[in-house]
Amino acid sequence: MKKNFLLSLFLLGMASLPIGTFAAKATEDPLLDYLEEDENIIINKDVEKITFSRSSTGVSAKYNVQKYYKNVRWVDEYVDILPYNEESSYLKINSVQNVTYKHSSNLTNGGIFFDGMNLCQVEMNFDSKGKVCGYKYDQDFPEAIYLARLVFNEPMFVAEKSVTIEIPSWLDLEIKEYAFNESIQKEVKQSGSNKIITYKMANVKAEKEEKHTPSTLFRCPNIIFVYKSAQASNGSKMTLFETAQDQYKWYSNLLKQNNEQTDNVCAQTKKITEGCKTNLEKVGKIYEWVQQNIRYIAFEDGINGFKPHTADKVLDNKYGDCKGMANLLKHMLKCEGIDGRMVWLGTSSLPYDYTTPSLAVDNHAICAAIMGKDTIYLDATCEYAALKEYPSSIAGQHVMIENGGNCILTKIPDNKPQDNLDSTFVSLNISGNTLKGDYKNVRRGEDKIYFLANMDDDFTDVVKSLNALGFKGLPESDDEVKIANTQASDREVVISYPIELTNELVCAGNEYLVSMELDNKASNIIIDMKERKSALSFLNYKASDAITTELTIPAGYKVAYTPANLSIDKPYYKFEVKYTKKGNKLVYYRSIIMKKTIIPLSEIPTWNKDLEALRSAYLEMVVLKK
Repeated sequence: MKKNFLLSLFLLGMASLPIGTFAAKATEDPLLDYLEEDENIIINKDVEKITFSRSSTGVSAKYNVQKYYKNVRWVDEYVDILPYNEESSYLKINSVQNVTYKHSSNLTNGGIFFDGMNLCQVEMNFDSKGKVCGYKYDQDFPEAIYLARLVFNEPMFVAEKSVTIEIPSWLDLEIKEYAFNESIQKEVKQSGSNKIITYKMANVKAEKEEKHTPSTLFRCPNIIFVYKSAQASNGSKMTLFETAQDQYKWYSNLLKQNNEQTDNVCAQTKKITEGCKTNLEKVGKIYEWVQQNIRYIAFEDGINGFKPHTADKVLDNKYGDCKGMANLLKHMLKCEGIDGRMVWLGTSSLPYDYTTPSLAVDNHAICAAIMGKDTIYLDATCEYAALKEYPSSIAGQHVMIENGGNCILTKIPDNKPQDNLDSTFVSLNISGNTLKGDYKNVRRGEDKIYFLANMDDDFTDVVKSLNALGFKGLPESDDEVKIANTQASDREVVISYPIELTNELVCAGNEYLVSMELDNKASNIIIDMKERKSALSFLNYKASDAITTELTIPAGYKVAYTPANLSIDKPYYKFEVKYTKKGNKLVYYRSIIMKKTIIPLSEIPTWNKDLEALRSAYLEMVVLKK
């Protein structure tokens, strides 16, 4: 499965696309009291119902939606996009009110890249103020397990919304709630032998994306359906996803349906591993080859994104999604007698794990090389990750490892801040009105991956690329820049060049004023708390960022003023600024360590205060005087 598969698109709330706004205000609609000045179209009424039936495959689901929009201020147009997948669900418009619609599918695309996504595009023309446009549709899921999640947030104001779930007595279904808040009212009642759960929303403001926030599912109310078992009409029990092992068996059956032909795969693998002396070396060579030669395409194909292409097809195509690339790695390893296995997981964008058996809890697939007691995880979708270097999207995540009849449930090793390192050393001398010297930057982990991903592939136009990445004091010639260790297999990349700075030096009579801070990292992440609703997450990985600036004090000069040191150590981050005199050199050291990836809403005011202190330290200048 790929990282953003179709089911997630649909269940993340029916994304809608505004395409135009014009004209004058009106004030008579009472709903205007809830709206921002630039808001016009609202969801006037949204009634959704989910029911379940017995079927030849076990349990089917029907998702019925009646949705009506209204413009409250001015003439406008709006397009609603309803995605679905023919292999797991069927969408049928039953009736419309003042709208037109059309279906399209990428399956008819003549190009080599396609997916299983189908779209129903609903077009609304609000040609008069107060007009209501809407539609009704059914979405059928022949296998209910594909209806795995619902998200309640909407991109616009909701006047009235209800979601009713009718659970028959023969179905053992658990509904798990995440990120719920006061905007959702829940009602549970019994109707005969059926359990009726209704969620209601009224006068809820649009879900607006705030800067530097965790992903949607951490912030917005959502539910997961856990289909445990069903009782057939003859009274027998059908186990669905009672445990993670049941979910694994479903995945495993999909793998067994593949007719793997690996002669060509093994022939290619032999070429890749030629000259390798150890299995670890073979794993590294195979991993790097797939990273560099198989293009990652996040596309839907196969059974709703869960069944991978065969290894030989991915090799022939030279592209694949995450599960296809993982399957190729698995069989390449097997060609060399190495125990390669499929691994399923949810990336860091999901708040779930395998304690909740559901198709919603994972969105990614990778490969594992089992070597004695050592398990090496291989995510070839990350082009520049080295062996045992785990990108933040998978580091520390719960995983399900293929293991014959029963899977292994474990976790990928988590990263420490020092694993994602951006460390700079600068030596400077004063030359007239300029600071000159040598610059060296070392990057590891996520910082290395980011750097290599943003440089051009053949490292031409180096100075231009570095300038775009924020490097300072660059020379004019590419030849003066040295970049070492640019392969995915390298643990760190090193950038060095002769540096020349003018803005960091002020000459005032017999004094020099020098700014020792060159990067000003994180200085703009001050958060306005007036309407803030979400936690802070400006980096999706734990990180360590440091700079050491060494200034040679000119002959005849002494240090007249050194700014105060700074030390702030909190559970979520650590800031340090320190000045030290060593002989004829003044050394400045600044460190930012992000211990966590998310800072709770309640802690943001403290973050703001501490960051202001760091920003003030950035503005301080050393004074040298004759």
